This record gives sequence, C-alpha cells and structure tokens, in this order.
Amino acid sequence: MFESLKNLLKHFTGSQESESTASAASNPQPQSNSQAMNANTPRYYTLSEFNLGVGTIGPTNRTDIDSQTVNDMYQAIAAGTFNIPVNGAVPEICVDGRTDKDGNRKHAPCAAGGTLSIVYGGDLGGASTASDTTETQLTVRIINMLKAKGHATGVHGDDHSNCGCGACAKAKTIYQHITEHINDIASLVSKYGINLTDNEKEAIVQQAKNRINQADFFADDRSSILQAAQDNGSVFEELVGVHNELGIALNTKPGTTIDRSAIRAKYGPQYDIFVVDAWSFGTAANDVNPTGAEQDANRIAKAITLQNVATASVLGHGSLSIIPIA
Repeated sequence: MFESLKNLLKHFTGSQESESTASAASNPQPQSNSQAMNANTPRYYTLSEFNLGVGTIGPTNRTDIDSQTVNDMYQAIAAGTFNIPVNGAVPEICVDGRTDKDGNRKHAPCAAGGTLSIVYGGDLGGASTASDTTETQLTVRIINMLKAKGHATGVHGDDHSNCGCGACAKAKTIYQHITEHINDIASLVSKYGINLTDNEKEAIVQQAKNRINQADFFADDRSSILQAAQDNGSVFEELVGVHNELGIALNTKPGTTIDRSAIRAKYGPQYDIFVVDAWSFGTAANDVNPTGAEQDANRIAKAITLQNVATASVLGHGSLSIIPIA
C-alpha cells in the first residue's frame, strides 16, 4: 500500500515542480510575497479543503512569519533538503515540531504521539485483543510486542503541562473526530493513493465508537499513559516552547525523517513543521497484526494513517498545508 503511495507522491511532486517552473518562467517580474505565494508556489492541499482543521496551530493569523519564507521552506522540504537517515523502522517520536531545551530532537521515525500512533491506530484498525480492556493495557501490550521484535519505542511530554503530547492528551477527542469526519479524512488520504473501502471505514468508526462508549477505557490521568510507556521501555523526550508548525511534511522516503533543527537554523525559531514518516506505517502494522493476514495489516496501516490525520485536524488549523516528500 505504501509503495503505491510513494510512487503516487513522486508523480504528484514532479507535477508540482513543472507547474511551478512554468509559472515562474511566464511571470519573471518582481512580485509581492502574497503574489509570489500564488504564482510560484507548488499546489499543496490544506486541511480546510477537506473540512478538517478545528485546532489553532497553523500559519493563519501568525504575525511573526513571512509568506515567502514559508514558501521557500515548503519547497525545500518537498525537495528532500532536510531529510536525514534514521535507524528505526517504526514510529518512535512525535510529529511535534518542537525541540528539547538544547534545540535538538532524536533522529527517529515520526508519527502522531510517537509509538502511541501504533497503539491508537492499531486499536482502530484491528490490532487490539480481548485482553486490552483499558488504554493502559493496550499501550503496555503494544509497546512490549514492538520491543520483543527489536524496535525502539518512544513518547514525549513538555516542560509546562501534565501531558504535553496532544495525540495522547486528546486521544478520546481524536477517536470522536474520526467518527464524525471519517469521509473527510478518507477523502484527504485518497489524494495520496490511500483508498478505504466502505467496510474498512465502517469497521474503524465502529471500533472508535466502542472505545468512546466503553466505561473507563481512556485513562482520566493522561500522563499515566506516557508513564506506562516509559515503564515498559519507551524513551521519553521533554520538549519546550510553543507550537510554531506551519505545515505537515508527509515523508515517504524509507529510512529517513526530517531534521527539525536544521529547519529552525535556516529559517528561524518561529518556523517549524509537523513530520509524518508514512513509510514506517507498513512495518508497524505488520508487527502488531494479530492475524498475519495481509488485508488486516493493510487496514491497520490505514488506521494509523487516519489517526495521524485526525490528530492533525484536532490540533491544527485548516490553513496547515500538506507537503509531500517522495
């Protein structure tokens, strides 16, 4: 499934570059920043085009950024300028654009909530078992399953809140968002070659509803989920500062992620990006799939993808653009 996504994105980004070059050649005169964004920027979808993006993180209403700099950042990210190698094969750190107090992030595959993306996406896609009667039990089992297969796992918090990971803090809200916006989310991911059948959508929505209606499934103390992951071997990152993410990098280059520190160093500390290393979702799905059947692994991988989109939609503003990297 994700190989077809990678091939589609290569075609998609190639078309964007051609359109951008043609536009620039036909309009060589100096332009204002807003005109340059319209005329020379490759066409990126935004969350709002799919009725998504109910949060606050995004470029709209930001007064500390320059539109041409954002344009330049998008194009450099799409070209793979900031891709760096990683050793891991499944999501380990969060999409969060923030860094630690030293301005660094661990170089590892990224998804919404780090390894918790596999926990939640796996649950929605069919990787949970009858023994997973609480979120804590589910988290512990998935973390240990991944650890037994040789994978590093990770979660994060921050320096100013009880549960500084939005994917964890708002897990129940994200499940609810999926039930309400499944068709919008499916429409978005279809633009990148990931197509859900009606049966798959129905199964994912039903599982989300089951969990929402299940008494005491979601822990009241959200930080306890981060602690449970740490107690079972997950590495913990403490991030600092505010959210300055201006887009979502959708990375399908295997074995790589995006160097957030390099982006900040080049453009300034107010320029950040969410990072989704979609190439890692297939391995994650295979390794938590309880049946071993390919169709089940594909559904789990799709559900991990939906969890990432829903998290972006709950936390992010509709003005967030999706920047594909093939």
